Formats: sequence, structure tokens, C-alpha cells
Amino acid sequence: GDLSGPGRAAMGRMEPDTAAQDHAWWKLGTQAKVKEKTDASRRSDLGRGFELAEMLELGMGPGLSSSFVEPAEEEQKLTVLCEGKHYNLTDQNGKTLLTAKPFESGFDIFVPSDEACPTFLLRSSQRQESWLLTSVRCEQCEARGARQCGTRELCRMSHYTEMVGDGNAFCMDVELPELRKDGQSHAVCSVCGKDDVGGCVLSTRRPKWNSRQKTLTLDFRGRCSMASAKNFQLEAENDPSQVVLLFGKVGANKFVLDYGHPLGTVQAFAAALTATHWK
Repeated sequence: GDLSGPGRAAMGRMEPDTAAQDHAWWKLGTQAKVKEKTDASRRSDLGRGFELAEMLELGMGPGLSSSFVEPAEEEQKLTVLCEGKHYNLTDQNGKTLLTAKPFESGFDIFVPSDEACPTFLLRSSQRQESWLLTSVRCEQCEARGARQCGTRELCRMSHYTEMVGDGNAFCMDVELPELRKDGQSHAVCSVCGKDDVGGCVLSTRRPKWNSRQKTLTLDFRGRCSMASAKNFQLEAENDPSQVVLLFGKVGANKFVLDYGHPLGTVQAFAAALTATHWK
């Protein structure tokens, strides 16, 4: 397609990556050469876990997060603003819904009403190929009055690259928990719920190579106005005709984020955050 055509945005040309791509999420942290750093990160997260536990005992923990987790009933059109090293997710009225702050190998995600401690944690492998999003509290554990509350796994993302024409396209797969008959997500919790994601799989819509412009292009339906390697779309693996997420640059530090079922607000935001290192 022509870059000057309506609704098209260049995704950027990237040099081929000849390194072997190991993007399987289940290999997160298993490489011996990154073990030391992984252990250090785990110790850091463990320390933070103790801090969170103390805050929960004092009644200072984050509130229920289900409104950010459950699948959207209709398409949402939000905005991601980059302010320094922080990313704010805002609605059409400019209200901040979530804020992400970098923390070691990922991001801590906060709700505006309680920034004393994060509500969600987004962590990556050293090479930023595998990502895991969790909620620091499990509402199902709390609803059952469990003495021990687990952390709830919300989605896993794996990154890799594919050659398209003469370009190298960034790609992402997103795995979400299975949906119950009522349309809500199964709780993937180490304490009270299932222990594996194994549900819906989303994957990036592949761009096309424009031989005249020497770049990768993808139709963003008029929602994206600036070229960026971070621009991407997700489609359902079992229904490639359906775009369930669109992330596109519209300003120097501004992106649009459109998403719908089966993604919830925080899963859509997390997917966008994992693409912020694409250059």
C-alpha cells in the first residue's frame, strides 16, 4: 500500500536479526547465562512482595482490580501518553485509568486511587522476549476468605521477528486465560485457581512490504498518523479477520490504544507497554 494513502502508517524498516529467536514463554528465566540476574530479580520481587504484604495488613493495599481485568464488552478507544519514563493510560475525557512505571525488568502498574503500591506487575526475561502480567492480589481468593491470597496470572506475551520482504517485522503472541461460560476469565492463581493460561491466543497482524517506499506498511483504519516500529495490531488466531487491538503513534509522546473482547484494560495496556522497546 501507499504510505500516503488514508489510514496507512509505516512500521519502519529494521535490519534482519540473524540471531536465533527463542520466543517460547515457558523458557522464561531458564538460560544459564542469565540465571544470576534472574535470581537477583526474583530476590528483588520477593522483597517487594514482603513490602506489599505489610501494606495489605495495614489496609493500604490496592482495591479490587476486576474492572481492569475482565474482557471488554465493547470496543474501547484509549490513549497512552509517555511522560518521562512513565506511561499513562487515559480515556477519551483525559482521565488517567492506569499508570506504568519502569521497575527493573519490566513495569509496575498502578491505579490512580492508590499509588502506594502497584496493583499489577509486568515482568520480562532479560532479552525482553517473554513477558508475564500478574495481579498482586487474587479477588477470588479474597471472595472466598482464603487466609493465603495468591497472585493472579493475567496473560503471557512472547516477542520474535519475521522477515517480510526486505524488512524485519516485530511480532507478538499473547496468551490469555480461558473464558468461563459467563464470559468472564478463569482465575489462574497458584492458590485457588487453574495453574495454566492455555486459553485464547492473539497474534500480531503481519505488515506488507512496500517495494517502492522500501518499508513495511499496515492499514490502521485512519487511527494512526505517524510511522513507528511500535505500531502494531493484534488479531485472534482463530479469526484473523478480526482486529482486537490497535496501537499506533499519533504524536511525539502519544499513542492510540483501541481494543475489545477478549482483552481487558490492563492486558491491552500491558501488550502496548511490551512494545515500547521496539526500535
